[in-house]
Amino acid sequence: MSVSISRRFVAGVIAAALMAGCKSYTAPSGGITVPHGDVTIVAGAQNMGAHAFAPDTLTISLAASGKVVWSNGDVGDGVYVGGVTHHITADDNSFSLGDQGPGHTASHTFAAAGTYNYHCSIHPGMVGAIIVTS
Repeated sequence: MSVSISRRFVAGVIAAALMAGCKSYTAPSGGITVPHGDVTIVAGAQNMGAHAFAPDTLTISLAASGKVVWSNGDVGDGVYVGGVTHHITADDNSFSLGDQGPGHTASHTFAAAGTYNYHCSIHPGMVGAIIVTS
């Protein structure tokens, strides 16, 4: 149970820091700096399903460039000390961001309005969505 609390605590701290407008966050477990992203992969994400991303659903506007940056904040939580690599892929295969190691970012620019569901191809239970408005 303490591992679960630790994961949620670290995930909450990372998400709060990034949502509060910080440009980066340095994780206490390993000193990896996590650059700011529009969507953050939280610590322990591989076991969190729809709560693996903060936020789990993001709405953006094409008028504001349509670009989304994912940052991998899964930098270690006491169990996965070195962090975890993830690979974000659209459910319809319209985009794939490649392997994203702990502390790294990846981005995709959406060209059309719509809802884009995505998952981690390494940990398929991790799911999220991007809603693009015109």
